[in-house]
Amino acid sequence: MPAPLLLPALSFISGIIFSIILKAGFSWHLVLLTGSLLAAAWFGYGFRKDRAVHWLIIGGFFLAGFSLHSLEYSRHQSNELRQLRSEGYLDFRGRVVRSPDRRPDRDLLTIRVEAAWVAGAEKRISGNLRLAVAHSSTAQEPLEFLAGDLVEFSATLNPEESFRNFFPDFMPRYLRSQRIQARAFTKSPLLIKKLNRKNLTAAGFFSGLRRKLQQGIEKDFPGPDRFSLSPEGAVLEALLLGADGRLTKETELKFQKTGLYHLLAISGAHVAVVTLLFYSFLGLLIIRKRTIHLILLAALIFYAFLVEGQPSVFRAVIMASLFLLGKLISADTNLLNTLSLSALVLLVLNPFSLEDVGFQLTFLATLSLVLFFKPIFNFLPKLPLRISEMTALSLAAVAGTMPIIISNFNRVTFASLILNLPEAPLMGLIMAVGYIYLAANSLLPAAGHLLSLALKWLIKLFSWIAVWLEPLDSLSYRLPAPPTLVVIGFYLFLLLLLIKPRFRLQKLFTAAGLAVFFLIMITYPIRPRGDRLTITFLDVGQGDSAVVEFPGRQVMVIDAGGFIQSSFDPGESLVSPYLWQRGYKKIDYLVCSHFHPDHAGGLPALARNFRVGEFWFPEEQGGRLQEEIIRALSRKTVKRTLRAGFNQTIDGCRIEVLYPDEQARILFRPGNDLSAVLKIDCGEQSFLFAADITAPAEEYLISRQAEKLGAIVLKVPHHGSRSSTSPGFLDKVSPCWAVITAGRNNIYGFPDSQVLERLEAAGVEIRRTDRDGAVRFEQGQAGLVIRTAASVAD
Repeated sequence: MPAPLLLPALSFISGIIFSIILKAGFSWHLVLLTGSLLAAAWFGYGFRKDRAVHWLIIGGFFLAGFSLHSLEYSRHQSNELRQLRSEGYLDFRGRVVRSPDRRPDRDLLTIRVEAAWVAGAEKRISGNLRLAVAHSSTAQEPLEFLAGDLVEFSATLNPEESFRNFFPDFMPRYLRSQRIQARAFTKSPLLIKKLNRKNLTAAGFFSGLRRKLQQGIEKDFPGPDRFSLSPEGAVLEALLLGADGRLTKETELKFQKTGLYHLLAISGAHVAVVTLLFYSFLGLLIIRKRTIHLILLAALIFYAFLVEGQPSVFRAVIMASLFLLGKLISADTNLLNTLSLSALVLLVLNPFSLEDVGFQLTFLATLSLVLFFKPIFNFLPKLPLRISEMTALSLAAVAGTMPIIISNFNRVTFASLILNLPEAPLMGLIMAVGYIYLAANSLLPAAGHLLSLALKWLIKLFSWIAVWLEPLDSLSYRLPAPPTLVVIGFYLFLLLLLIKPRFRLQKLFTAAGLAVFFLIMITYPIRPRGDRLTITFLDVGQGDSAVVEFPGRQVMVIDAGGFIQSSFDPGESLVSPYLWQRGYKKIDYLVCSHFHPDHAGGLPALARNFRVGEFWFPEEQGGRLQEEIIRALSRKTVKRTLRAGFNQTIDGCRIEVLYPDEQARILFRPGNDLSAVLKIDCGEQSFLFAADITAPAEEYLISRQAEKLGAIVLKVPHHGSRSSTSPGFLDKVSPCWAVITAGRNNIYGFPDSQVLERLEAAGVEIRRTDRDGAVRFEQGQAGLVIRTAASVAD
């Protein structure tokens, strides 16, 4: 058998998958059974019982994967640091795992915690903590810590789940895959103190070397402030050192839309480029290939330490190192066997890696290249400049990874098939010149500075090519994830292409089946779920967003949350995934109550990600944010301004704007008190969306629209602020249910205790997104059915 490790690897992976699904506890009995099966396989091999050995190996490796994941999952869940609960700030001591990860608004530190002070007493505790350190105006310089530094710090622990919205939060899965047990936040770098004077560890050496190289880039590619880089410098840092945290939002969107972001996120392709560069250079100096392989192996290990063991690089280095070791042992190395061994090694080291999308894409892309490159290359016409090889590589990689990309990132892109041809070689050139630049910067800064000028123009060209096909929307678009059975069907028919035909028209049948599943994936011809009024107030932190699903499967989104001093985009990361999870490709009505960031900050992402039928917005000018939304919308989108009296009937439900009118625009200044108040009446159910109005605007609304204010459900104005929900307003609305949209542990203290007391005194049932997560009201035969994301999770 040319790849004897393939079957054990697949069995091991299957065991991990079953453990993920079942979430079963660890049992030593399974370990004993695993050992018994593998021992029986060993003895069976001695007696040449091949069929029995075959099944014993499958069972043994399956149980090994199941047991290992169950053990690690139990350890992760019961970890003391993960179990630690406390309100407010705690003091910790621990060692820095790697140098800070720079972001536009914060730095991220991974710290191996050794102790925590709980209730004034020191408690020995162990676990990895991801610490977010907000940039501070009082701190003159960015954080300067090296791997191995001993630090003390004060921080507040964050919940494992960032947001709760009726779909799985990616954060717990991500933390497991990174071996991180908890997250924390500190408001200032001044709350972190370095305890050791010198750092003589190997990790500290590589961390210091990497930081020195970063400082060279920061000098030649300065950004607008001391924490950032120029767009070209951020791209260079991502390509050479694997740090993509300082990429601008515009750069990220540009490369994501054209499907080229994988070129910026350092991975197996970059390690392949580094290997090729070293191999080509060594080939000029050394004749013996064995010597070259040994030097390459050492260089790859050095590179892995230089980028501080980032998971994507670590995976690629393990794969390349095992291949080189195979070459050192035997000239005839089977790639499929090397790939299987790499998967086994990595999953034994960290079984949670299987849940990491990066791991899945790395191995599926490599497997596709091994299986499909040659057939595709033989099918294509022979073109000059290695265009046929590049095209075959691109097609093979896309075939294996497209279902995973669509399922996890909800993006279909064909532009990358074309743009990879010029961009991949250009990336290699930038990396080659870039590593020479890093070396020159250390030895001869003047020469390094000259090279930086050439790199700026190369990176500008790299970025310019990335947007060549941006105007062609059909080459890149977003849509819901395909059903699991469709993904399985696609991969099944893809593998059938490799099987020798056993009956007439088998190839035609296989190609037709593959085409059907492919078309379903890239078009998602499935109608959205639900045929009754459903209104969901999403958990978007300290902001507002509501999704209204009408009985005729049209959908309206009212606001999309947002943050003032954070790069996190709830429109991209929360509202869009919720709509995709519900099966929507189009937003029929996109509504902006007012252009404050906590309401409208996520709207540009929705305008980019979905076809929008109509955009409703207030008459007040929203400045740069409004311009960004309008720019992202299609020219075909109908724009309507919100003013009192505007109404529309959608699928039997009446939507009316109650406020503001012309007189209100004279009396009140632009801002919260001119935010649009909407009411939805559908049969016996009514909902009042009060945006951010305060008591004076409430009084005005009572004087003009008192007879229309009554509603069963009230979206409490201004997040439960003391300045809103006055007794008179609450009396006129007279709701049965009140929904307060607020962020957990928000700095404003919302909702205010007086507002809560007022609602409770009126006999109103309260639901809060900060405690209950998303709140869903669904029209049922006996009235409204209310569910919360927190209750579903429990």
